[in-house]
Formats: sequence, C-alpha cells, structure tokens
Amino acid sequence: MDINKDCHAFHLVFRAPDEEASRLDVFFEAHERFMRETHFTEGDTEPRVLVYNITKCPELKNPLNPDEGTTGHTLFGLHEVYRGPEGCAAHMAAGQAREALFAEFVDLVQTYMVSGLLAAPVIRTM
Repeated sequence: MDINKDCHAFHLVFRAPDEEASRLDVFFEAHERFMRETHFTEGDTEPRVLVYNITKCPELKNPLNPDEGTTGHTLFGLHEVYRGPEGCAAHMAAGQAREALFAEFVDLVQTYMVSGLLAAPVIRTM
C-alpha cells in the first residue's frame, strides 16, 4: 500500500548526551523486537505498519557546516507510518500492554524527547 493522505504517523526526536546514548540504543533494540512481534506489514490486521525506522547521528554544532564539530549529544529519530488513526490506536494499545517497555518509553520521552508528532495526519507524500 502506498503512503497517502489517509495515513497517520508518529515522528519523535530524542536528544541525549553522548555518554547516555546507549540507553536509547538498548531501548530501540527492544522496541524493534516489540514491533516485529506485534505489528503486521501485510494484510488488513492492525496495527499494520507501512514505515518503521530509527535514525541516529551526532548533533552538529552547525548543520550547515559539519566541520565545526559536534555538540556532545546524539540525536535519535523514531518514525512510524500507519494506514490511518486505527493503526495508531492499535499500536498504542499494543505498546501499553507491554508495561515495562512502555514505562521505559515514557521515561525516555520525559527525559530526552525534544520534538514529537503523535498520530499526525500525512499531508504531503510522493
């Protein structure tokens, strides 16, 4: 299925000091396992994830001039796209059912998240 304007997405950005970045690495490893165990990539059963990726890079002092170096922080991006709000709701229900994983997620959000779009409608795509 193509991503279209009926789809909804989660896009979260986390910023952690480099020496604490391993905590997010460990969480996202567990999160990927959770996604593979509970989500579908084919068919009509929700939650059906169309896109799932985690990105990671050093935070640059000046993104337009990487030669200026890094800030000592690591950025992580979490991006998930679902067919619609029902998929987002099914994803959240599946996540909340895993109490320990969800508790760690909430703590990471409160500690490191700098930006988040939650179940946001897709408004442009190609």
